[in-house]
Parts: sequence; C-alpha cells; structure tokens
Amino acid sequence: MTVQISESNPSRARPALTIDNETLQNEIRIEQSVQVQANMPVISFGSFGLILLVFYIYWDYALQSGAIYLLIALLLSTLLPMRGYFRLRGKPRPAKVSIRRIRVLEIYTLTVGLLWAATIFILLAVTDPVDGVILLWVMYVTAYTGAFLNSTMVRVAAGFAGPVALANAIGAYIYDVIDAELLLFLCLCGLPTLAWIIWLNGKETKINVRLRVENRLAELERRRVLEVISTQLGKYMSPQLYQSIFRGEQKVEIASKRKKLTVFFSDIAGFTEITDQLESEELTALLNHYLTEMSKIALEHGATIDKFIGDAIVVYFGDPETKGVKEDAAACVHMAIAMQKRLKDLQIGWQDQGLIERPFAIRIGINTGYCTVGNIGSEERMDYTIIGNEVNLAARLETASDIGGILLANETYSLVKEWLQAEEQAAITVKGFQKPIRTFRVTGALDDATAGSSSLPGFSLDLDTEKMSDSDKQSAVQKLRKAIAEIEEPLS
Repeated sequence: MTVQISESNPSRARPALTIDNETLQNEIRIEQSVQVQANMPVISFGSFGLILLVFYIYWDYALQSGAIYLLIALLLSTLLPMRGYFRLRGKPRPAKVSIRRIRVLEIYTLTVGLLWAATIFILLAVTDPVDGVILLWVMYVTAYTGAFLNSTMVRVAAGFAGPVALANAIGAYIYDVIDAELLLFLCLCGLPTLAWIIWLNGKETKINVRLRVENRLAELERRRVLEVISTQLGKYMSPQLYQSIFRGEQKVEIASKRKKLTVFFSDIAGFTEITDQLESEELTALLNHYLTEMSKIALEHGATIDKFIGDAIVVYFGDPETKGVKEDAAACVHMAIAMQKRLKDLQIGWQDQGLIERPFAIRIGINTGYCTVGNIGSEERMDYTIIGNEVNLAARLETASDIGGILLANETYSLVKEWLQAEEQAAITVKGFQKPIRTFRVTGALDDATAGSSSLPGFSLDLDTEKMSDSDKQSAVQKLRKAIAEIEEPLS
C-alpha cells in the first residue's frame, strides 16, 4: 500500500511511503488494546453489577440449579481485567502490542461468554416464564452492550456476544420461555443484526487505523523533507544564524541593530597570478579546499561567517551570539593566527600535488567597533550582514597588511595586548574617520603553544622539527649558522 504526499508543484516527483502489513497489524492491535483498556472499568463494573443483579433476582433459582457456582466464577473473572487496567493506567500509548496479548483477551472474553451461556441455560431450565423473559431481555441487552464496548475487536465482541445470544435463543426454544413467533422474530432480526454490528465495527476499526497510520507516516515524511530542505538552506547562512532562526530567536524581516563587533577580512595575495597558472577545475578545487579549511577554523572559534567574495573571507564576532567584546576580539585574533598556521600546512600539500609553483599567503585585517548588523535588502530577498565605517576599516586593514601578516586596528589591539605580541605600524587614513588609524602587526602570542615560534623586528622564526626530514634539518642548521654569523658580525 502506497501513500502519495501532495505538493504544490505536481510536476515534481512526490515521495512515496510504504506501509508493510506487520506495521499495520501492530497499529490495529494497539488501537484494540487501547480501546479495551479505556472501556475496562465500564466492562468490569458493568459485569459486576449485572452478576449482583442476577444474584438478587434469581438467588433461589441459582441455589436450586447450581448456577451459583458459575455466577461466583463470573464474579471472580471481573477482577482480572481490573487488575490489568490499574497496572496500565496513566502509562503512555504503547508502541507495540504483541499478538499473544490480543489472544489472551480473546480467550478471556470467550470464556466469560461461555460461562454466561451456561448460566443462562441452567437458569432458564428452572425459572418461571416471567423471570425467564426478564432474563432473556437482560442478556440480549448485555450481548449488544458487550459488542459495542469491544467494537474494535471482532473476535472479542463475537466471543462474548455470540454465546450469550445463542444461549438466549436456544434456551428460549428448548424451555418454551416465549412464543415461537416472537422467538423466530428475535432470531431473524436480533442475531443477524448483532453479527452485522460486530462485522461493521471491526471493518471501520481497520479503515480508521489504516488512515491514521497513513496520515502519521505522511506527516513524518513531510517533516523529513522539510528537515532536508532546511539543512540544505542552512548551508547558505552561518550556523549561528540558522539555529537562531529555527529556535525562533531571529525574525526573518528587514531589521537591524547597532552592536560592537570584531570584524575580520582576509584574501589571498596574488590570487590573480594563481588563476592564470591553473585550469578552472583545479582552481575551483583548490579554492574550495582552502575556504573549507578556513571555515572550519572560523566555526571552531565561534565566528559568524558573513560571506565569501571570491578568495576573500568576511567573518565577524559578537552576533548573534557573543561572549563579551574582549572575548570576541581574542577569539578573532586566535582564529587569524590559526588560519595562517593552517595555510602553511595546506600549501605544502598543494605544492606536492603540483597545484602551485610557489607558496602563497593571505593578508588579514581585524577591527573592533560599532557596526550595523541585521537583515538588509528587500521584502523578497534579504541578506543578514554587517555594514558601517568599522566594516570598511577592517577591509582597509586587510589591504594594508603585509603578505602573510595580520594587521589590527588600535581598538582591537587594546583588547588583546595582554597576551599578544605586536608591532605598531604606520597609521593609515580611512574615509569616514577624522584621524589616522593606528595599526599593529601581529608577531606572536605570549600563550602560543608552539615553542619554536618567535618574532622580533627584522627577525622571524617558525620551527616545527616533527615535519622536517634529516636533510631539511641539515639545511636548516646551515642557514641558521649563516644567519648567526651575519647577526654577530656587526657586534664583534
């Protein structure tokens, strides 16, 4: 059985759902079990009251005929379903119901029906006509009520109502309780009607359960499709923004706010020359690899990725989540240092593959200040981005940075100078700012875990012996000795 999920565009292929028979049968058993459990107080207390009523009206007949023992057995049988009801009361709808449990219910109700049938036979044999007629009508009402209360389970309803109704008809005929014409009317109308009710209720139960299963699976499929689509759309925005939208914290409307952010710009120096050396396929693969690695580092440090502009990367810290202005600035600088280090590892692999002839480097500019951040655009198409003079300054810092360097504005440096080594560079003039902007070039971090890294004015050393072969080490020793000689010569 296949369920088709309708879509607004009929030309698209619609996903299909298949409900296997085992799943459907389990759902039917669950529905049967739930309804029987819900009706169990009515069934048990009703049976209890009926037995007491029969005791009261037919006490002498019961003692005389021995039906008292059957009535006691029926009285005790009402305790079993109530025990199950109180044990399961308050528990959630079961996820699965075994066939064995349904069979136990069927056997139980058939046993009760047979006990009532035997009781009716015994009592009708000794009662007077008036009491016999009363018993017939009471048991007919009981049979119909039992069929309705167990309407979801054909075998349970038939197992109880069938023996009771047949015992009524046969007992009335054998013991001549009512006229033959009335008995014939009851048999021709009452029994077929009862059988039709039981069959119809069972059929309706299966149809209703099937529709409910189909609707639930269709809803699950719609949710799955929406999850897939939302995950795909999430690739076009930063994870923080994506999560804030789905948590309901971010409204998709044209709106913006002023916040103090730390803004990061980077691009690959000499990228135009690199594009001339590579085929478009190789260039695309290299650029995607580079951007992927840089994005991983950005997300690890909590950055919000604003956009990629060719080889350029724009990210910022402080929205939609922030740890504080100082912490955001520190995270941004740590991210920039990690990117520079990662790039050195990447270009070794690219050179080994013959993708690039010479190492390439990136320039980075970082600034901290108040920016306008939010949804900017039209009602039909908008972009969650940042604008303002402080953003422009970060872009200018990236342009002014040395190749392979990180250039900070004065405000960013003031937030990280406790742990960062940096050299002040020449101030730059930027449109929108009255005074020249003081800048600082990052030379190293005081808490850098790489003990082999060091930087001084006119001197820079980055040493990682684990990546060096023996020949590399020998070559490095020669270069160091030569450098030491050049440094010591003016001192002697």
